[in-house]
Amino acid sequence: MANSTYTGRGETVVVIDSGWSPTWETAARVVYQHDYANNDADARNPSADTHGALVTSSILSQAPDLGIIALKVMPDASTTASGSAIEQALQWVVAHASDYNIVGVNLSLAGGSATSEITTILSDELASLAAKRVLVSAAAGNAGQNGTATDVSYFAADHNTICVSASGGDGTMPGWAQRNPGITDLCADGTDIRLTDLAGRTLMGNGSSFAAPAVTAAVALAQQEAIALRGSALTQDEFLSLAHQTGTPIAGTGYTDLNTQALLAKIGQLYGTTATPTLPDTGTPATTTAAILVNAKGTPAAGVNAHFTLLVDGHAVGGATVGTAAKSYAFTATVSADSAHKVQVQYDNDGFAGGQDRNLFVNSVSVNGHSYAATDAAATYDKGALDGRDVVKGQSGMWWNGTLVVAADKSLFTDQTAAAAQVAELQASEGVWSHAVTSSARDQAITTTADPLTAWSPDLAATAETAGLHDLHDAHGHGLGPLGAPAFHELAA
Repeated sequence: MANSTYTGRGETVVVIDSGWSPTWETAARVVYQHDYANNDADARNPSADTHGALVTSSILSQAPDLGIIALKVMPDASTTASGSAIEQALQWVVAHASDYNIVGVNLSLAGGSATSEITTILSDELASLAAKRVLVSAAAGNAGQNGTATDVSYFAADHNTICVSASGGDGTMPGWAQRNPGITDLCADGTDIRLTDLAGRTLMGNGSSFAAPAVTAAVALAQQEAIALRGSALTQDEFLSLAHQTGTPIAGTGYTDLNTQALLAKIGQLYGTTATPTLPDTGTPATTTAAILVNAKGTPAAGVNAHFTLLVDGHAVGGATVGTAAKSYAFTATVSADSAHKVQVQYDNDGFAGGQDRNLFVNSVSVNGHSYAATDAAATYDKGALDGRDVVKGQSGMWWNGTLVVAADKSLFTDQTAAAAQVAELQASEGVWSHAVTSSARDQAITTTADPLTAWSPDLAATAETAGLHDLHDAHGHGLGPLGAPAFHELAA
């Protein structure tokens, strides 16, 4: 956030939605992903402007150094998610909140009509997250009736979520914004939110799906500051109390608009502003460049090649889709100097389709000119989730969506000049596929949100386990898009 010391660095937020897209900046920020709709480790969506990608982009625009965990709960080209898929995603968050330093969850999913607090199949998980001080921001919905309706989405009506209603960002509330004076916790601007993709193309989004990400980003920044200044994260009640004290009243409504800058200033006032980022000794460089070369090949399934994400110390640097012939893929990252680092090659789309088994084979990983074979003593293989719980010796075949982890010696990160020369050599080499995505591997993290609402609607299934995304329209006839939010508009460059 502009004018703030805090940017979400070192923290992670979870976006439970329709997946992510490489068209947006999400790829460099994703530290973990899983598709609960298709039960695989690839949470990408073939739609370039999928709702989840837009929500995530909105979060990152306000907390750019966050790490993102993308949990996909909708099949491709679908606007419906099962309640069981969403519950599984939340269960994963409960189990791994401390592993990834998760501080917030974004639920831009909507459905149902609640006029008072209710419980759902998600309530147990939401209560567990609240106890861990992981704050969940939930979109209230866009099915308002010129402001006369007093209901919100079921997700947002849970006591352990922050119910976010969309405002106009100018002291008003749009007629399509669902709200309830006893449930809505906070409002945030959800109108004409500009989002720009990696190609410079700009879209404009409307809806509570884009209001919730603003709160998710604010949660991350506030928690970063609170932990730095007082040594502990804020509870949901503490966060909301501070947000109300510093927010802007929406005239004549009783609702409060989020003011993130004022919120952060208040936290600093309450707990002191002496905690500032530690500056390195000026006599030695704080960071150096890591030139990383991954030599790999794969076998496709159903026409889809193997894909891996490269991480350094658990934070995503980039990724690549590999062919059937062995090839080298080059990456660069900025890392702390004179320190050992873990370079991790994470296979993220293992699968069996059309009678074919998709596989990834890593031959070697080179770090600043030093080559490690996949079977080197410094290499280990972490099966399944990158959690250090099912680790075997290094191997070339990347089964089980696992991660090859290379413990690179600190001696490789002492000479900045040599590292820079290695980067230039890699990028100039013939036969090297250059994916030189420069980023800080020490503290990358992502936050995402979206407004086209994913709806959980118990009236769609007797078991109350169906989440439906609805094509809604607001009171003025504006299309609400595939996920129930006001339509996206593409802007001229």
